[in-house]
Amino acid sequence: MILVRQSILFLLAAMSAITCGCTSKHSSPPSPPVTATAKPSEKEPAAYLRNPLDTLHVREVAHLEEGVLVPLKDGTQLMASMIVPNGASSESKRPIILIQSPYPNQMEFGNPVFTRLIQEGYGIIVVNNRGTQWSEGEYHWLEGATADSTDVVNWITSQTWSNGSVGTIGCSSSGEASIPMLNHPPKGLKAVVAMGAATGAGVIPGFADQGVFYTGGVPMFAWAMWYHGDGYFNHPKLPRNLSQTERTALIHTFDPTSPGWPNQDLSWATHLPSQDVLNSIGSPQTGFNTYIRRSPNDPGWRKQDFLNQGDQARVPVLHVDSWYDSIEIYGTTRMFEYLSGNSQDQYLIIGGGPHCSMGSIEKEQTRVGDRPIGDARFDYAGTYVKWFDHWLKNNGQGDLQMPRVQYYPLESNKWVSTDSWPPRSTPTQFFLTSDGHANSSGGSGRLTDHAVTGNPDQFDSDPMSPVPSHGGGCCLPQAALDQTDIEKRNDVLVYTTEPLASPLDIAGPVKATVYLSTNVPDTDIAIKLVDVYPDGKAYNVADSIQRLRYRNGIDRESFLKPGETYKIELGQLAVATRIGAGHRIRIEVAGSNFPLYERNLNTGGRNFDESTPVVAHNVIYHDAQHPSTLELPVTPATDH
Repeated sequence: MILVRQSILFLLAAMSAITCGCTSKHSSPPSPPVTATAKPSEKEPAAYLRNPLDTLHVREVAHLEEGVLVPLKDGTQLMASMIVPNGASSESKRPIILIQSPYPNQMEFGNPVFTRLIQEGYGIIVVNNRGTQWSEGEYHWLEGATADSTDVVNWITSQTWSNGSVGTIGCSSSGEASIPMLNHPPKGLKAVVAMGAATGAGVIPGFADQGVFYTGGVPMFAWAMWYHGDGYFNHPKLPRNLSQTERTALIHTFDPTSPGWPNQDLSWATHLPSQDVLNSIGSPQTGFNTYIRRSPNDPGWRKQDFLNQGDQARVPVLHVDSWYDSIEIYGTTRMFEYLSGNSQDQYLIIGGGPHCSMGSIEKEQTRVGDRPIGDARFDYAGTYVKWFDHWLKNNGQGDLQMPRVQYYPLESNKWVSTDSWPPRSTPTQFFLTSDGHANSSGGSGRLTDHAVTGNPDQFDSDPMSPVPSHGGGCCLPQAALDQTDIEKRNDVLVYTTEPLASPLDIAGPVKATVYLSTNVPDTDIAIKLVDVYPDGKAYNVADSIQRLRYRNGIDRESFLKPGETYKIELGQLAVATRIGAGHRIRIEVAGSNFPLYERNLNTGGRNFDESTPVVAHNVIYHDAQHPSTLELPVTPATDH
């Protein structure tokens, strides 16, 4: 799979261990500061230092060119590397697969699918985004992305080794760059494979997260960690008056991709105010410093070249993601749904792994983190080759012979093909109830198939002792983890069914409704869907969060009146999983999930520039007048 930078993965893997450096009645004493000390093996060179021809095993059939300059219309020069099958010339032109990326080119070339594509006669080119790696200019996330991408495609189609047909592929930051082109694609762009690329969507029906910077109006605080390492405005640049040979030598000698930040104490994430979290550790300037100050409906988001409502996909798109890419997956399904309604040739594939892992972890007994998810194997490489062959070599003629939607329900050992997403299902409600003490897994919280009147539950949400993130998120390889330690906290409400008599298949959007009152003008409600195994292990399946001032939409702020009861609907979860016989379904309700999401200081202020928090005292009701529920999309039973 196209690799997300290893240092980023290591950093995000440490998220769940970050503590506030403070104690309260809700938490155990903080752990020592977390530091990252892992180093590449001295015997084995780092992946990005290996020659891509050797990584892909194509040295005998292709050649590598590095330090290739790609000029843009405004005079900026981007840096590129490309692998072209031997024999490509003006007499033997090739279709080209483009990756636009902020990451090191050698790491992007690590995707084994490129071996297949090169063997099938495709050229592969990685072009670094404006202001990243050795490309000129300043990096500003998706600002001017349409114009830059168009210039890059036009440059490719003008080269002697190009046959005029270009496809794009990429995951996450390398996939989002293709999304702005969809509405007005350059002539040579024939097809797109967009993997985990919901960061390219702004506001479309059912999704208003401004490139996944938010969930439910809550900033994804994990982006601070991405920007501190990959999102700097400025990077070292090379002089222009160099030969390509000299550029290549300098690129290898002065690698701008190995900053010292992975060795830093990760407790910096707890700094207040949140607008200064990167400045507090001396980080160079990044877009995060600007975005964290914006509200979800800030006009400033118009600077980003997002796919927005009213846009279409005027080229075929294969949308690819996985269920444990919990930041991206909901946006991916919504983008597919929206574009399928106004665009032709939209396809969707959803596997079982974490972010950008598609094609790299699947085996007969696949695991994601601690959780076994069954036989999730799928021929991603063969599918991508078929996709590009159809659109780039056969001009879209003939039968693609590919289902519109293919997805893997976790633990099902079976891929499902349908003609649309979401698949047909029956909305099935489970009712939250307790005797007023659903606090922690040792409490009395229950999920039942019928409404039961019970006493309301109460918990405090203390921003200085937030519920820690544990699994989930965007870029965490250990995306599925046992939640039993989290569920010991008194500020986590836990509601659980009895063991299931038979397996339950669910596929589609998940919704939760809670009736709440609080003593503050604004706070957050975080939920987590959990599969409890017969041995007591409780694995996270999906999570979401809602900032209550945005409960009626991002276009307006509606503050809460202390003591008044509100109906709060939480969504933004997309799931396909099988809950096995003997398993139990669980939902956690809390006030935070940090540092995946920014803490709400509960004052009703702007939050990003505040340092003095207020503890929110929250009450969750579940009675005849206030039926708090979990709604699951139950699909027809298949072979178990």
